[in-house]
Amino acid sequence: MVNDKRQIMSKKTFSKSLMPAVLRSLTTKSTQSLLHYCIPPLGGVRGRLSLIFLLALISCTETQKEQSMKMNITALTTQGLEGDLQKGVSAAYAALIDDNLLVAGGCNFPDKLGFEGGKKVFYDEILHFNKTQNQWQTIGKLPEAAAYGASVAIPDGYLWIGGQAATNSLANCYKVQYSKEKALNLTDFPALPEPLDNFAATSIGSKVFVAGGNASGKPSNKVYYIDTATDKEWHRLTDFPETASVQPVVAAVAHESDTHLYLFGGFFGGDTIHAPALITTVWRYSLQQQQWQKVATEETADKKLFTLTGATALAIDNRYIACFGGVNASLFINTITDLYHIGRDTTLTDEARKQKNYDYMSHYMTQPIAYYKFNQECYLFDTHTKQWSVLDTQPDFARAGATLVGTPSEFYLVQGELKPGVRSPKTYKLKILSN
Repeated sequence: MVNDKRQIMSKKTFSKSLMPAVLRSLTTKSTQSLLHYCIPPLGGVRGRLSLIFLLALISCTETQKEQSMKMNITALTTQGLEGDLQKGVSAAYAALIDDNLLVAGGCNFPDKLGFEGGKKVFYDEILHFNKTQNQWQTIGKLPEAAAYGASVAIPDGYLWIGGQAATNSLANCYKVQYSKEKALNLTDFPALPEPLDNFAATSIGSKVFVAGGNASGKPSNKVYYIDTATDKEWHRLTDFPETASVQPVVAAVAHESDTHLYLFGGFFGGDTIHAPALITTVWRYSLQQQQWQKVATEETADKKLFTLTGATALAIDNRYIACFGGVNASLFINTITDLYHIGRDTTLTDEARKQKNYDYMSHYMTQPIAYYKFNQECYLFDTHTKQWSVLDTQPDFARAGATLVGTPSEFYLVQGELKPGVRSPKTYKLKILSN
């Protein structure tokens, strides 16, 4: 069934909170009476040392309960992809319903690159990966060819939200259901309050969030929310702080009685007042408190900044967020800044500006794939400690604009860009397992 299969043992470990309740309670503030019974009545230094020893024992117990993680990666065949879809697409819609993988829409440059006069083509095909026949099959069409929307799971299917067609952005939202008996069912869902594209979306249970992107054609800080179990329309939440963000990443986790939304990556392309910016702040939103808070920065252990612009994410164990792909931070911001200044250089005539832009792009767009240094790392964010680590490093992760659907026990990384203007037709099945 597969072209390539690997099993990777990650260096990252996951702690399981399995220590007895009495020991765990020693780390809280309301344990003075309990300590009175648990620790011998030794005054002064001896008493403090007894407490330190007991807390150290708790820490050791936690460490001994840590478990290693494995990631299985399987490359699906591209058999059955027809026409220009054989060249791969980015920013597609997708769904994983009862072990059935669906992929729809997306876009590519099938002939020439954009700076050469090539036209970006949008697709409307809805494909199903037939595991029995080990090939892709076309099973339907979108209402219109589109890409740059979002795909999120809900309890009774998936939502395909917003996006961009060839000439306009979309507010449309569709509920996707599929079964072998009833085949594909695509129905209208309450539309977004305004057209959105290149935004991020996530879900947790029946709750669905969308954030950032282009809202009515402009970079946005807006956040919209709907509970598919109770709501008939989308609601606007508190905007996230500071810079508007295009192509960010979001993920949601449950926290006690609250839901936390985490926002990563994204960029701002600049305007008449502000220069381009790359967002490396990690923001957290409390649905209960309706507030945003800065909780971390996108940086490695040795303080090197990275970006998750164009990446995709998956929540694991209601604590960790695994982020796949994305562009190289320094190369990306330098490029969009250079182009920003060329576009606003008042010393250039229109013809000279056009030629300078062409010369720049003809160099930038024609480099080998390795030059662009898309993230090969799967960056892992621990929402408890607010720390980053690298779960795994694979060349196959180095793509932007891929689509991710599924759960840690089975998820798919669908196609995407290998470099600007060049897509991959490959889809990968991944599993995250703890021993």
